[in-house]
Amino acid sequence: MLGLFKKSVDVEVFPAVSGRITNQGEALAGVKLKRGYHYVSAMEETAWDYTVTDSEGRFTFPELTMKSKHPNSLFPSIIIIQMIQLDDARYQKYEDAFIWGAKSRGIKHISYFIERLSMLDCDLESPEMVHEIIDEEFPSGSVRYDIRSICRWPELEAIEVEKRKVYGEW
Repeated sequence: MLGLFKKSVDVEVFPAVSGRITNQGEALAGVKLKRGYHYVSAMEETAWDYTVTDSEGRFTFPELTMKSKHPNSLFPSIIIIQMIQLDDARYQKYEDAFIWGAKSRGIKHISYFIERLSMLDCDLESPEMVHEIIDEEFPSGSVRYDIRSICRWPELEAIEVEKRKVYGEW
């Protein structure tokens, strides 16, 4: 009965995405990519959308938001699994590699995700790795985000190494 009176709120699911895909430094034109998200406990299936790289290997996805009553539940789990992967038969060898794979927390975009998703620089030959990000300003205390990706952000990674010195390894 109480569920009938819950109000829908805007949930920021995925920030705008901008990036470039290469293979050994060569731009990959016309490559199909898929972006998916799964709002844990609020969705039954992953939702997908698609894009194709341009002649320079560049691609974009628009920002995604959704209306949901779930954040107003008694004990809401506000975790959104985010992923971007290749979806192109010509590159089946790389279809399981993550261009982006992360778990977002809360109903607002995470600033660290916005920054990285606005400048994805990915080479298919780069091994997938886990990038650890420490959010020392999270409302309930420091939190760590793990991003699985073949993309690299050298300047940002240097900052995270310094943070780990201060906050320690998890």
